[in-house]
Formats: sequence, C-alpha cells, structure tokens
Amino acid sequence: MAKAKNTTPVRSANKPEGKVGVQSVGKALAILELFGEDNPAMSISEIAAGTGLNRATAYRFCQTLLSLGYLEELGKGELRPGLKAISLARAALGSRELPELAVPYLRDLQSQTHETVNMALLDGDEVVYVARLLSDHLLALRLFVGSRLSAIGSSLGRAMVAFLPDEEIDAMLARSKLESTTQRSITDPEKLRAELRKIRSRGYAVNDQELVIGVTGVAAPVFGLSGRPLAAINLSISHPVKASEIHDELAPLVLQTARSISDLATRLALDSV
Repeated sequence: MAKAKNTTPVRSANKPEGKVGVQSVGKALAILELFGEDNPAMSISEIAAGTGLNRATAYRFCQTLLSLGYLEELGKGELRPGLKAISLARAALGSRELPELAVPYLRDLQSQTHETVNMALLDGDEVVYVARLLSDHLLALRLFVGSRLSAIGSSLGRAMVAFLPDEEIDAMLARSKLESTTQRSITDPEKLRAELRKIRSRGYAVNDQELVIGVTGVAAPVFGLSGRPLAAINLSISHPVKASEIHDELAPLVLQTARSISDLATRLALDSV
C-alpha cells in the first residue's frame, strides 16, 4: 500500500502580511515548502489542501512557479520541485562553510570504516543532511543532501540534542511525536531521556535499527566555539555488526573525527553554520 501523503499545512498561506507583494511571496514559498520526503510530488488539489489556499488560487500560483522553473509537471496531473528549486537548495547548502571543510575528514572516516558517512545540522526538531558519502553495501537509506529526519529519533539528532541545555531538551520532547517506525524504536519519554543522558556521558549515540531494520547508526556531535553542538557526523551501517565492534572500534573513530572537525570549527571561531 502506498504511503499516505502528508498534506498538513506547513504554514498558513493566507496569513495577512500587510503588503500584497509580500503575501504573494509567502504563498509561493508555502507551496514549495510542502514538498519533501513524504510528498515528492503532488496534485493541485493536494497543494491547495496543504497550504489552505482555494484550488483556483493554488492553480494560479503553481502555473507561475511552473513558468519560472521552480516546479515541473509529471504525468497524472502531479507536480514536483523543478531544477530552479533544486539549484537554490544546493546553493543554500553550498554556502555553509563547515560542511564543505569537513569533507576531507569524512572521507578519511569512510576509508577507515568502509561505511556510509553522513553529516547533519540541527534545524528545529529535525536534522538536515549536508554531506553523505555512500558505502558499497547494498542496503542504504534513501537519503540525500537536504533530506530531513526527526532529530529525536535519529542517531545524528540525538548526538546533538543530548548536549543541549536541559530546558531545550524538555521543550523538544514535549513537542515531538515519539513514533514507532520499527519494534526497536524508543517511544517512552523517560526511556528517551535516559538514552540522552547515556549519550551525554559517553559522547556518542547509537541508533540500533530504530529507524530501519538492518541499519545501525553511530553518531557524535561537532561543537562550536561556545561548546554548543553545531552539527553531528555518523556512520550508517547496513549489515550485521556486533556491539563490541560498535563500541570498541567504530565509535572511537567517529568520536575522533568529530573532535577533529570541532577543533577546526573552534579555530574558525564558528558558533553557527
């Protein structure tokens, strides 16, 4: 059965902005923000439902975005982000200094482990992938630069969240939907708090097949000048691996790489990315 599309409005496209021009920009952006992992392509009706616009208004805005190259048409009346939108997203990611400078460190980690290596930033309650070096293993998550995952449910996210101030952790847990994606997922808030304390104590996070059966993540945070987490890196392991190998061999390599990138961020006096 196909996964139901999420058409919950990402923002109110009808919110008054005081100026017609600004309001129009807001409506166009609300349409583009609908697209993502759950909604790679949508119909006009789905876009109207997701933005709160009536169908005629949604159609007009989509036609404008089509003409400008920010949307493109697929078969069966569906639309998806166009090349202009993809280029804009890549330009935004490419302008971020630390991910680009971290790539040599990530390549070294991959050459040592032969696993998929990722780097992500924390954006609200989600992580955004900013670097991804794939391994040769057959099983891999369908993720790419720009993909988003729940911060609280992923190793990358937990590696950062665990080192936030307690009040920020409490607020995130209160907002987050602790959904079960596999039988291993942690959905109890107190168990998750205990897991975050463990991560803070040992310095790294392990996600043992909580997102996808067969995939284990080992992540560590990258800290900025102030000591606040700027980013996180991880290994995504898509084959059977022993706990002793994770904790005795792989985690120390991830930690050392994260510390090297943290040293770089400190030398650059970075507190944001």
